[in-house]
Amino acid sequence: MNLSAIYHQAFDAFCYPLDNDNLEITIKTGKDVERVFLHWADPFNGERHDGEFIWKSNCVEMTGRRELQEHFLWSATVTPPAKRCRYFFSLESQGETAYFLETGFYTEEQFSRIRDFTGCFTFPWMNPADINRTPEWAESAVFYQIFPSRFCRGKSSFQPEGLKEWGKYGEKAGWNDVYGGNLQGIIDRLDYLQSLGITGIYMTPINQARSQHKYDTKDYLTVDESFGTNETLRELVKKAHEHGIKIVLDGVFNHCGWDFFAWQDVLKNRQNSKYASWFMINDFNFELHEDYWKMHNSWDKKYFSFAFADFMPKLNTNNPEVREYLIGVSEKWVRDYDIDGIRMDVANEVSHLFVQEMRKAMLALKKDFYFIGEIWHNAQPWLRGNEFDSVMNYPLQNAILGFCEDIHTNAKDFEFAINRCYSMYSRQTNRVLFNQMDSHDTMRMITRFESNADRAKQALALLFSVPGTTCIYYGTEILLEGGNDPDNRRCMPWKEIEEGRFDETLSFMKKLILLRKTHPALRSSIIQFNYGGENADGKKRLIRYTKTAEDGGEKIEVTVNCSGKPVSIVNDGTVLLSKKLENGKLLNDGFMYRLIQ
Repeated sequence: MNLSAIYHQAFDAFCYPLDNDNLEITIKTGKDVERVFLHWADPFNGERHDGEFIWKSNCVEMTGRRELQEHFLWSATVTPPAKRCRYFFSLESQGETAYFLETGFYTEEQFSRIRDFTGCFTFPWMNPADINRTPEWAESAVFYQIFPSRFCRGKSSFQPEGLKEWGKYGEKAGWNDVYGGNLQGIIDRLDYLQSLGITGIYMTPINQARSQHKYDTKDYLTVDESFGTNETLRELVKKAHEHGIKIVLDGVFNHCGWDFFAWQDVLKNRQNSKYASWFMINDFNFELHEDYWKMHNSWDKKYFSFAFADFMPKLNTNNPEVREYLIGVSEKWVRDYDIDGIRMDVANEVSHLFVQEMRKAMLALKKDFYFIGEIWHNAQPWLRGNEFDSVMNYPLQNAILGFCEDIHTNAKDFEFAINRCYSMYSRQTNRVLFNQMDSHDTMRMITRFESNADRAKQALALLFSVPGTTCIYYGTEILLEGGNDPDNRRCMPWKEIEEGRFDETLSFMKKLILLRKTHPALRSSIIQFNYGGENADGKKRLIRYTKTAEDGGEKIEVTVNCSGKPVSIVNDGTVLLSKKLENGKLLNDGFMYRLIQ
């Protein structure tokens, strides 16, 4: 048995309470391990014999198994009656048994001599205040991400400088092209979003800033005049709520813009500024710049900035004054406008203390507040229940798009990637991970697929069949094209939409969203990959898995064919949605949702 491949820790995703009563325990092993048993009980469960305390444990086989590239993950759920749990593992491989405690590995003979089980793993107490609780409404939500300046131009008395005609379909967008999209435009399109089935809107920043992307904040308390007024924002949230749509704003709290009042004071007074400690400045002898768009990168590190962009100086969230100010801003967003969540930009660079204090403040105002972090990598340190509810799930995006795009990947590779995505965090977190196929930071999905609409629909079918909060980027519902930033921020082609050019694609998206909302199996975390027949070893580009509802009732089979050949489909069950299913054959680049129970 390969003991070096076995790993467990009594915290994070390896041991955590699902709720007030149930404890989820996971262990990682090599693929040589055939069976795993969990031995567990209250630390005080036992009897005394001749003055010696003999601990008595229960035994349950860990049948929940997920496969990664080089490992298995085994899971079991137990219910400690007194909220405490002491436990160890026994593992079997080719007639050999090994015992695994916190103190190390033991053979059967060595284990038989153990009298004192204080060397076991221990979860000391399931405190209700420490349980990771995420907003229930987000589990079934379907979000729509909007880049406001390019979504829709509503009626406004304000005329921004350099305003261009609304971009035509296929027209590329530049960094600072001004098209006049605004909040009134979003209000005007709420009926459209509701007809799609959207239940949440996430907007990139809307506060006063020089750029079109608005990640260089000048004033956190004022809506940028090109987007409207603070009253327009209030009206948008109110009317969105009337349409059954939640609103999440983008919180740019890692850095600010050159025009931010505190940075302007630093530029004027340098080390004598009362805001000097609001930033991370190593040398106050740095240059001033006259041209905002031609500033030099801050590679000299005289002060820290976002991505070395010196017009976006980094805020010092270790400073209590900075935290107080930014939390006050967020509290005002909730109190004055009734927003439902915040997506924090560059969330992995702010202090953990700031995120923790922010979460407490937001939940004090709104118990079901949805707190999302922009973190592109494994975000476990931020997802322990006292910081973010969720992160933007770029690992999932890469797993799905990578499989659909790369002909050298197979079904097993996809299974490993998906299992990795959902093994990093607790089940509570997995249910609200912010899942998307493209965003304002990435190439448009359809462009990545070289305009292959069938392949794009396969990717969307996979996206809508995994646990988490589903999000589509504006225009994805019509497979809007666009390369890397800033070309991924083209104008929404409303004229062509209203002329019916995208009716087929829109109809497909509406069906997909409706199925997601009405079938709990699609949202479930219970997934079983199926290999057999033409793909017995999982080496072909043919994905089959079964989703089972959390209550064990409904089952839906998901099939995605990238194999290059037609695949025979069993007639049992009811086809809920499919593409390229003909005469009992699923053609290449096709997919199918089939209700089997």
